[in-house]
Amino acid sequence: MPGALVVLSLVLLPGIVGTARAQGVIDRNHVPGTERVDPFERRRDNIDANNVRATITNWAQSGQSGSPGDFWYEWPKNTGRRYVALTQLWVGAEVEDENNDTLWVVNVADFRSNPVNDNISWTFEPIKGYVNPAGAEYGIAQSDEPTSWPDAWPDKLGDVQDPGWSFSWNGFFGKNVFNADQEFFYKIGDDQYDRYPTYFPDSTDFSRRGMGLVAEVRVLAWSQILIQDVVFFIHGAKNDGTRDLRKAGMSIWLADCVGGDCSDDIPYFDLLEDVAFMTDLDGIGNEFFGADPVGVATFAFLESPGNAEDRIDNDGDGSTSEDCDPLIGECNSPVIPGSFLQGENPTNALDDNGNGLIDENQTHVPFITASGIPQTGVGYADYIDNDGDGEAGSPVVTAEMAALATTDHWRRWPPVLATDQDVTVHLVGVEEDDVGRAFKDGIDNNDTYLEEGNYLAEPGSPTVTQDMVNAAASDSYRRYRVPGTDIVLYDVGSEDIGKAYADGLDNDGDGATDEGIDEEIDEMIDESRADGIDNDKDWNRFLNDTGLDGVPFNGDPGDNDGVPTSGAGTGFPGERNIDVTDISESDQIGITNVRIFGAGTLGIGSSSDRFLFRRFMLPGNFDTELPDPGDTDITVSSGIFPLKAGQTERISLAVVMGGTQEEALQSRDYALQAYHEDYQFAQAPITPKLRAVPGDGKVTLYWDSISEQSYDQFLAGLGRDPNDFEGYRIYRSTDPAFLDPQIITDGFGNRLLRKPIAQFDLINGFEGFHPVDINGIQFYLGDNRVSPGEGSNGLAHLFVDEDVTNGITYFYAVTAYDFGSAQDNIPPTETPIRIQRLADGSIRTGPNVVEITPSAPVAGYVDPTLGELERVAGTTSSRILYEIVDPISIADGHRFRIVFEDTLVSGGRFSPDTLTTRNFSLVDVTENDTLLKRSTAFRAGREFPLLADNGDPIGFSLAFFPEPFIVLNKVETAWNSEDIYPISLDPHSSAGFVRGLRNPFDYRVKVVGPGQGQSIEMQVTRRLTLPARPTNVEVYRLLPDGTEVPIEYAFWDITGDDFVSSLSTEPASWTANPDIGESDFIVLRETKVGDDGGDPVITWRIGLNFVFRDNRDPQEGDVVTIITRKPFLATDAFEFTATGPKADLDAAREMLEAIRVVPNPYVATNQFEGLNPFSTGRGPRVIKFIHLPPQATVRIYTVSGRLIRTLQLSEGSNEGLTPTALLDGTLDWNLESEEGLSVSYGVYLYHVEAPGVGERTGTFAIIK
Repeated sequence: MPGALVVLSLVLLPGIVGTARAQGVIDRNHVPGTERVDPFERRRDNIDANNVRATITNWAQSGQSGSPGDFWYEWPKNTGRRYVALTQLWVGAEVEDENNDTLWVVNVADFRSNPVNDNISWTFEPIKGYVNPAGAEYGIAQSDEPTSWPDAWPDKLGDVQDPGWSFSWNGFFGKNVFNADQEFFYKIGDDQYDRYPTYFPDSTDFSRRGMGLVAEVRVLAWSQILIQDVVFFIHGAKNDGTRDLRKAGMSIWLADCVGGDCSDDIPYFDLLEDVAFMTDLDGIGNEFFGADPVGVATFAFLESPGNAEDRIDNDGDGSTSEDCDPLIGECNSPVIPGSFLQGENPTNALDDNGNGLIDENQTHVPFITASGIPQTGVGYADYIDNDGDGEAGSPVVTAEMAALATTDHWRRWPPVLATDQDVTVHLVGVEEDDVGRAFKDGIDNNDTYLEEGNYLAEPGSPTVTQDMVNAAASDSYRRYRVPGTDIVLYDVGSEDIGKAYADGLDNDGDGATDEGIDEEIDEMIDESRADGIDNDKDWNRFLNDTGLDGVPFNGDPGDNDGVPTSGAGTGFPGERNIDVTDISESDQIGITNVRIFGAGTLGIGSSSDRFLFRRFMLPGNFDTELPDPGDTDITVSSGIFPLKAGQTERISLAVVMGGTQEEALQSRDYALQAYHEDYQFAQAPITPKLRAVPGDGKVTLYWDSISEQSYDQFLAGLGRDPNDFEGYRIYRSTDPAFLDPQIITDGFGNRLLRKPIAQFDLINGFEGFHPVDINGIQFYLGDNRVSPGEGSNGLAHLFVDEDVTNGITYFYAVTAYDFGSAQDNIPPTETPIRIQRLADGSIRTGPNVVEITPSAPVAGYVDPTLGELERVAGTTSSRILYEIVDPISIADGHRFRIVFEDTLVSGGRFSPDTLTTRNFSLVDVTENDTLLKRSTAFRAGREFPLLADNGDPIGFSLAFFPEPFIVLNKVETAWNSEDIYPISLDPHSSAGFVRGLRNPFDYRVKVVGPGQGQSIEMQVTRRLTLPARPTNVEVYRLLPDGTEVPIEYAFWDITGDDFVSSLSTEPASWTANPDIGESDFIVLRETKVGDDGGDPVITWRIGLNFVFRDNRDPQEGDVVTIITRKPFLATDAFEFTATGPKADLDAAREMLEAIRVVPNPYVATNQFEGLNPFSTGRGPRVIKFIHLPPQATVRIYTVSGRLIRTLQLSEGSNEGLTPTALLDGTLDWNLESEEGLSVSYGVYLYHVEAPGVGERTGTFAIIK
């Protein structure tokens, strides 16, 4: 059953937030807002998150904004290939002024101003407060640029928990819900449109003009491969005034420029596909297209305004559409017959012929198209339960009623007679087969209003009384008109006494009106996105119960209360799949007007609003003939529909690019899929941040790991794993559009996928080709194996490309991709390649793209170093090596320190505990800054972080070679004589009593004369305590500086000629007996490492390894030095000092002869020259001077000695020999003189001078 919902007040008592059923009321009596326009907040920006790039404005226009550098729907982006000059929103209405005269008001986005006062706008302007007020350079508020957001969002100031949503994104689906890869948001208004002195749209503010509109606009793009050539526009126009607009319309104006030449375009509209096409006559574009054919621009109209009052299933989703669901719609409803059109004017928003329907027209009835395709028409609300699922207990159509309906022209019941004082049309088109079917009577026949816990219930509703029954008895149809309303109850009898009835009021304060009355009759016909009903029954308590702000588990109104919470009338999105966020809950009227006309002929600045409204917005006018090739515009409109005070209606558009019409339609289908999912689509991972370092014949790339924290809300909503990050791909191109790697074609031959030069796949079971194909091609996930240079999880964050040529400029992109969801038919999604070629030809790269030119460094270049990694504390035997990754980031002269934390690993019941490394920290001692805190990247298979915790580059990597445990170093442990038994070293242990500690120290045992050593008493097992006794050994702990510190020990006598008993106190000697397989033991007791003042504990047991039978017992004068292999522990520390790159001027002097000009000779062009970024001219030219000394000056002369140009290496740098400058020993010359003129062909001389190095001269030639 469709569900009424709780619509909550924004003013709630804190104590009731988050209760089982959130309470509160939203007053549905619309009160106009105070938001007004501010032309000074006009902004422009570029949407570029996928393959399409276009300039957008915050006054509802895209393509051209009138500013230099606009992008007219460039596809692919960064190629300069234009397709669409302009899109613009119009909203209009027919109104009555203060004198009851009819006026027409049409709002447009641009090209019109007040002819008397230019300071007063006659177009849409941005509503104040939705941009960063700091300046136009911050652009329009966009989801992936927090600096573009305002300090607070004006429409969210009513959130009692977080007024204004400061520092949060104002997303379509809620606070900080980043559904699209890129989403722009702004609002527009028309309150400065003062063209009509006698029309005031808002009785609360007579200074407000126009129509009192406030429109919300969102522009969205996804990089998901299925819709990577699509840009979405969602316009929601709200009547924020006090006057109802009975006849309103919306239009989208489209201006073509397919192929960039504009003059041979053919736009047309396909009525069956609801798609406008812009095509090029000959498929030949301007210079940017070269030999490549021109594609097509397609405009798919996804969502149109709805009409919930005309009793017509305008969109067919509740009656005749192929996907009509009988559990949701009234799929057996009657279809509007052609006879219903008699006497109806379809353009005046009235029921002219009295059949109960408003503005029915030819598109609503069955017909056959000119191409012979039958159209089924749409259903209408006859108020009869045609599919048998209506409210139980409802009255049913009788044979008498059906017979009576035959006396009426429209088969109405009750029949409308001239003598009938109650002319409300109720049942329409009653036929004999309706007999026995329930019909609407306005009464809650199944007592839903009494069902506690049923959110369809409306407690507090009035109930039928005996007086009402008595009044109805005087009517032949037992009708009763609810006083003060237009509501009529039918078939009111004594059986209805005590039952609730419809009164048009929200009696329980939940925002919905008369819910639970006449439910499941004519469902999904005249549905609305503001009625408080889950019309299409897709709200899911377990997935969508997130509350008013769309964010789950934050205790906001409606959060987890078990019922749908709508955002209708609140300024908040509400929950998904209900009203505001559910596009299918609108009875969309579709496209009703298409006009095609020559560019420049519209004259929007001089045209009257009456002309614009009547020509472009009234339904029924379709230009279907193909125009002659030329520069042509097209308008696509939807109207007419009511727009009452407080009501919002929407028109949504997808701009789709394709190589052919078929390809564009395929992308359109995917756009429709996204639309039908309420613009919810699989999201790409978070974009990684890439850094690059140029080298001599190589480029080093490294990036962060932020992508691995990605969370896909869409997959979470499907019940899938939202942590779907899968890997990284690296792409290389010589053009900023990244066309070089785009060589993988789909099943139709269209270039679709890029081939990476490297890929790193997370080892998690997802591998190979993804099972979901994209037009016959599958995305490769990786091989799920660890390759050299990767961590144990298969990932890497460093890549060195050595397949490059010095002097050529490359563009690199690192993208993150996910594993999609095969069970939901979702292929992997990849982060967009963020790069822009600006109008002046310059390149602006995003976080995951770099532009870089490998080259030899300056002559005399000396690599940076970290010097010697010196252990300054502790005794660890573990090692650390380093590698310079980014010379530019090496902090010259900085002192660094590496410290560790350790942990005691329990050995369990029978094994000894042992210390091992827990983590390390890297500290910049010079800056007193901890770069890495408690990192575990010392472990095998872990990558060293190349970025500090704050995201800054470190410049080097460290490779740790830790000892896993403290054990005997058999290589370095030695006696001073080779023929003695080797020693054994183990933690002393005794089951159930003691587990000796692996203390990380080195030791020395000296064999002395009999009785010269002294052991201590020590309990070594539960039942054995060794006595103190004289021995022939002394035991020392060795400090790092070689100092010997005596330590206590017990002597466990087991063998030897002097053996009497382990409990003897007689002098003992340290011996072993291979014959009986025993050795005496020395058991150490000492303080723990790092706890010099603590109580001593039992640690090691030292014995003699009698396996070596040919060896002997130690004798007086023998000394053994015991070295342990020690992990990094808390007592250890290393320090080192970094030395940045530098230049050795003496070495540079020796390399002067290596200076060259390439190419030499220069013949017309060369491989170092990039593509021409402009549509005219020769494009960039370049020759290169290579192997230059630092700070070299190059002077170029003609053979006659005239100075042509002076070039300076590191020109503009006032920091001396910066690391960046040292890495590039190349100077480019664009073959222009100091005056900016191109030089002629011929032979030229050059002179190189470098301070402190010397001079060099040479010649080169330019051949025409």
